[in-house]
Amino acid sequence: MNEALALRDLHFGYGHRAAVQGVSLQLQAGDCYGFLGHNGAGKTTVMRLCLGLLRPSRGSVRIFGIDPVRERRHANALLGALIERPGFHLSVSARQNLLALARLQGIPRRLASTEVGRVIECVGLSDATDRRVGTFSMGMRQRLGIAQALLGKPRLLLLDEPTNGLDPEGISDLRALLQTLTREEGTAIMLSSHQLAELEGLCNRVGVLREGSMVIEGDLDSLRQRIGVRHVIKGEPIEALQQQLIGRDLQPTRDGDRLLVDIGEQPAHEVTRALATAAKLTSFAPEQATLERIYLHAGTTTPDAPAAEADAAKPAPEGATEDIPTPNLGSIKGARRRAFKFESTTLLHARSTLPMLLLPCVVTAFAAANYSSRVQDGLAKVEAGEQFSADAGSGFLAMAQSLQTATPVLALTMLWFASQTIASDLSNDTLRNSLIRSLHRKDVLFGKVFVLLAAMIVGWLALCLTSFFISWTTVGFGDLVEVSRFGDRDLLANAADVWPTLLITLAQMTLPLAAIVTLAAAASVIAKRPALALATAAAFVFLPELARGVLGERSGWLLTSHLPLGFRDDSALNYLAAVSRGAADALWVFASESVYAPVAWLVAGSVVLGFLVSRLRVS
Repeated sequence: MNEALALRDLHFGYGHRAAVQGVSLQLQAGDCYGFLGHNGAGKTTVMRLCLGLLRPSRGSVRIFGIDPVRERRHANALLGALIERPGFHLSVSARQNLLALARLQGIPRRLASTEVGRVIECVGLSDATDRRVGTFSMGMRQRLGIAQALLGKPRLLLLDEPTNGLDPEGISDLRALLQTLTREEGTAIMLSSHQLAELEGLCNRVGVLREGSMVIEGDLDSLRQRIGVRHVIKGEPIEALQQQLIGRDLQPTRDGDRLLVDIGEQPAHEVTRALATAAKLTSFAPEQATLERIYLHAGTTTPDAPAAEADAAKPAPEGATEDIPTPNLGSIKGARRRAFKFESTTLLHARSTLPMLLLPCVVTAFAAANYSSRVQDGLAKVEAGEQFSADAGSGFLAMAQSLQTATPVLALTMLWFASQTIASDLSNDTLRNSLIRSLHRKDVLFGKVFVLLAAMIVGWLALCLTSFFISWTTVGFGDLVEVSRFGDRDLLANAADVWPTLLITLAQMTLPLAAIVTLAAAASVIAKRPALALATAAAFVFLPELARGVLGERSGWLLTSHLPLGFRDDSALNYLAAVSRGAADALWVFASESVYAPVAWLVAGSVVLGFLVSRLRVS
């Protein structure tokens, strides 16, 4: 049977600083592995490497014999993890958070609700199921973090400092839960902690990490035998007992009202007799090596060369697929569909989504209504003899002008959404919740980008329909005519000639908006912080405008040449407005680049985004 987890000669560094150096270890099904080390030793980094959140510079990771680099979906389907701070969407309930993650894991809809109820009960949050996570205490969020790690009944569980923020009752409940998982369900657990007392009695295997190197690793019983038994001595006066031990060439350590000593090869009954003659001896008992002793002993030894080197020398297993288990509840099928649904749910749960998508519609409604009002005022002045003539209004022109006003608002809205998509997840520690599911990074990226593009299309359609409806109900989509004070009606623009231009324009405008989405999403990965990501995205879109004077006739390759802006408009919408007015000199300045330029920006943004996400280090 393949090991549940096998690390061989794992290396990783941050810049020039080596964080993990040649780590090798193994877990079998049913093992509880105590991963010990001081803060900053590299424990969390090793776990991130196991989960694919970081890429090792050397070495290999195998999960039940699976190479997660090649088969990340299958590997993650067998995993559950809690790494450092548990991250959740604070504006929705614990149940909604877990339901979304369960569906992302590939758990069927009907089973997902039952599974969420099971894990919530396991961690003692039944009374807070429907509360917003933003109202949770630190301990409650930690319990929820453990709950999300248990979704799908993983066969391998990685828990990084799982007792952080838990009260004594919570720690006791967690210990009981972990014992049930290992002993009754055969789950392999790697438990990272620097609080050694919390692991005592749980682990059957131990590894000690110091400065990124494994200094001791193996079966707990074997390590205890290697370190040996020490004796605990109590009596009065303790100083006399201490002097008697020193006289026998022993090195006792005083610990409050007791002495700790390794008597080595000296017979216990002789040591006892000598102590009893020197003072009042009340206790002389052997004590097995605790995790604390193992940890402290590891600090005085060199790394376990035989085990580490032997494991590193073994070739990584490539086959043995017949031994690879299948996920208990989740699925690796339909990964991109699941990612799309998850990101859609996340976007819809955000309180700002609907208002921000409706804002461009409100702007275009006011703009279209304002156009109709101006038309009516002009006709009234003609009828009153205050001016010679005025046009009778055109729905095409109303749409063109209202979209010229509202499209920049939609562009800025999509710039905001896309620039926050990854930066906010990194800031809120929610991205790793997606990446540790039965997905590949490219599936998560697909879900995010296509949800943003879908939101952009929905926003653009809503904008166009709002403009169309108001324009149709106020001025209609007939021919544009000019009415004089004498009642003459001169044709300015034939509706039949304008319709094709309208349809082409509405379709073409989706390209620069889509390009904004990919560029802003790339900025989100680069900046990693929400505010900085927004500024970076704006720079990507608008700073190239400074090169317009240098580019001259080639300015059509600037993305801003295809968007209506406050300071200039060479876009298709401006051409539509000119055609709708019946202008003889209507000119679409950059018509030849109207498709190629936005598509080039769209492709460039997509390529950069894909590369950045594949290399992204997730904390």
